[in-house]
Amino acid sequence: GDEEMEKKAFFQQLDERTDIRYTDSGLKIFRLKFPRAHLRLCNVKIDFGSRNVCIRAESGDTLLPYGTAHFLEHLLFWHNGRNLYSDFFAHGALLNAFTTYTDTNFMFTSLPDRLRQTIPILLDALWNHSFDKKIVAQEKAVITSEIQTAHLNHQLSYHYQLISMLSPSSPAAVFPAGRIEDIEALDISDLQKAYKAAYQAPRMTLFLIGGSENTETLLPPHLQLEKRPDYHAERKIIPACPPALSQKMVLGDEERMEDTWTGLQIGALPGQNDLLTIKLYWDIASRILFQLDSPFFQEIQQTYRLEIDRLSAETYIYEDGGFLILHSQGTHSSAYIDVASYYVTQKKEQVAAWLQYGKDSLTYAIIYDSDYVRKCFEWAAECDRCDCSFLDMYHIIQDMDAQVFLSLIDAMASSNKAIIHVSQKEAIRQ
Repeated sequence: GDEEMEKKAFFQQLDERTDIRYTDSGLKIFRLKFPRAHLRLCNVKIDFGSRNVCIRAESGDTLLPYGTAHFLEHLLFWHNGRNLYSDFFAHGALLNAFTTYTDTNFMFTSLPDRLRQTIPILLDALWNHSFDKKIVAQEKAVITSEIQTAHLNHQLSYHYQLISMLSPSSPAAVFPAGRIEDIEALDISDLQKAYKAAYQAPRMTLFLIGGSENTETLLPPHLQLEKRPDYHAERKIIPACPPALSQKMVLGDEERMEDTWTGLQIGALPGQNDLLTIKLYWDIASRILFQLDSPFFQEIQQTYRLEIDRLSAETYIYEDGGFLILHSQGTHSSAYIDVASYYVTQKKEQVAAWLQYGKDSLTYAIIYDSDYVRKCFEWAAECDRCDCSFLDMYHIIQDMDAQVFLSLIDAMASSNKAIIHVSQKEAIRQ
């Protein structure tokens, strides 16, 4: 109908506002124009994250301690004895940085006329770092206390515990800052090797979001921009899940299941292993299954008189496998996944309506998010990682059908699961 046409037009418009260029050194510039935005968001994303624990070189492989990418992110704030944060602050810009499983990001927002001063400062710091033993020692202390603090956050520790129960050798099971023993083990030559391999222009994307200026007017003049010749990145795919383990690992008291954390392993579906497609499918399915205001959840709650007071799910889906982390509270919290999968198979005639809810929910989320440069960046980064357009994303969402949803439910029911029950006493102590 008309409404679908409007939604599709919105995604097309995002593509029309996107301008992708390259500098002669191979730095990718991802410009997304937004006429109404007051500030400009700039983010330099480096394709080096907490999963990168090995550097391959002609001379052999170097294994890096966990937490290397995050450690470099800390070091790079120090440039020629000065701190970037205060340099940026002097230019009226707040610089922030974060390391994820897949990348390191340096992000700031600023008024448009400040970008020509701030972007060169950032690129200079990222490309011309000189290592200083004193600063390395100082950051070891800072990061060690950051790790200790993270361990006090129960939600965070359950999260990594579930992943390590499911996939003990995956770097995804380790907090991005690493473990204390990793930080102790880091030496300056590992850091230099990692820096040299990772902070190369071809591994970096500079996002510029907001405003309607041309890309050239926001960037320092010495960056020569060109369109890239037709080139397609290799399609990113996700492997099938390992066969299910029969055991359910339970920590805590099974008799009192008021608070349940469940980790599931997720991967390719029959006939579908495209990474972005699987990500979007699980996003839609999570909105249907795990949002308290979804019609599916309300129906199931009424049908079975389920006592569930809290439900939240997060998915982490990468080329080396994926995880869904579900947190549920209430008397029936630990039965929810089984009940939900059974209900879907009983009510197949309802799937189309549920699916429409999930698709609309995701589509509107992207449309509303695009009003905030920070949220919009997340979707732009997804397009960049998967080398796709916003319209490609729209089509993947629309093409998800009942068959796909059913095979996803199947995969969920038969997946590897790890469960942590937190008894009420524990939960109150938090």
